[in-house]
Amino acid sequence: MTTLLISAPPLWAEDSSRWLERMAQAVLEQSYHGSYIYERSGIFTTQDIWRQVSDEGINERLVQTAGRQQEWVRYNGQLVCSTNPALAHSRNPNSISPLTINSRQLAEWYNLRMLGGTRIASRPVTVIAVQPRDGFRYAHELYIDNETGLMLKSLLVDDSRELLERFQFASISFDEQDYTEGLEPSSSCLEVTVAQVPEDVAVPFWEPAWLPPGFILSGRELQAMQGSDKLIASQSYTDGLVSFTLFVEPLGRDSLAEDLRTQLGPTVAISRRMMAADDLFLATVVGEIPPRAAERIADSLSQELTGGTP
Repeated sequence: MTTLLISAPPLWAEDSSRWLERMAQAVLEQSYHGSYIYERSGIFTTQDIWRQVSDEGINERLVQTAGRQQEWVRYNGQLVCSTNPALAHSRNPNSISPLTINSRQLAEWYNLRMLGGTRIASRPVTVIAVQPRDGFRYAHELYIDNETGLMLKSLLVDDSRELLERFQFASISFDEQDYTEGLEPSSSCLEVTVAQVPEDVAVPFWEPAWLPPGFILSGRELQAMQGSDKLIASQSYTDGLVSFTLFVEPLGRDSLAEDLRTQLGPTVAISRRMMAADDLFLATVVGEIPPRAAERIADSLSQELTGGTP
């Protein structure tokens, strides 16, 4: 039976912080091969993952093992092949992140506490509860491997204590042969070609007038659409634990694109049509944050574009 952020006598927050810092470090250092269950909105999938960390970077391959075959291969976070690029944003328990958790800052926006220990995938783990101090983020329950620091299970719930997402490893191996042999993509994994963006191009960015407390800009990118001269600007924001991304896409004056609000599990997407300099844009906020937070961000976007480079 799974407990969702159960009550327990509070222990020192410093102990919880050290576990989170260790988890963040393990993501950057640990290679492995494993199988896990992923659940959101009551829909289950099972996936295999191979992940190798080396001096050259972090390579990973994911294969969906139930239902329709899906496969993704990423090198240093860059998608290089996929059976279906449109579905290539599959999340995984220990995804690549350029950020290191700052536990002191994180404690400003979350209450951290230890809930004890149990076993996941036949390995001892320590359970950490991460509960938000406001309504602009979700609560987490993290099961961290005692030996390696990797997260072997996570639960994500909303303010009504409803389960939005679950990751749970069924098995995991740290044997080098296991995770190196499985990195080779299959013949059904199609190469993904990234369109080249002209150098020194002016990048238009929309600046939100409001962000949830604790969220800061973590990166900017510019992508060229295949077969088009349109450029999509993206801005990523994080509070050190979760993130969201703002995409800004130019639209033609005859575009039928409309405002959008959709949610699957913890992932929300809110779109707004915006006018600037007599041009029409579609701004979309996508991330693992409550819908009311995403809507407030989208509604706060400035009507003036700011220039810059990623």
